[in-house]
Amino acid sequence: MDSTPQLPDHGPTVTLMVRATCGSCRRVREQIAPVCREQGAPLQVVDVDSERALAIQFGDRVPVVLVDDEEIACWEIDDDELIDALRSARATGSPGVL
Repeated sequence: MDSTPQLPDHGPTVTLMVRATCGSCRRVREQIAPVCREQGAPLQVVDVDSERALAIQFGDRVPVVLVDDEEIACWEIDDDELIDALRSARATGSPGVL
């Protein structure tokens, strides 16, 4: 799967859906990893090609950013957008859709 260091399981989790051959996926991962660390949110990176169902579900629509399994962005994300989603998830227990 991934070698991204995981934080203790508390608060919202950020999941980044990627494809190994996707340059934008690498860029978004490099962008959001420090934001997740600063916000204390675990970052899970999932290669959609690892499971047929994921490959069908996401198709070419990667990278996709989810907070607690709720999609908040596709292809691009602003750091502030991610921070707002994490704050919202902490406050309400779910991130809401941005």
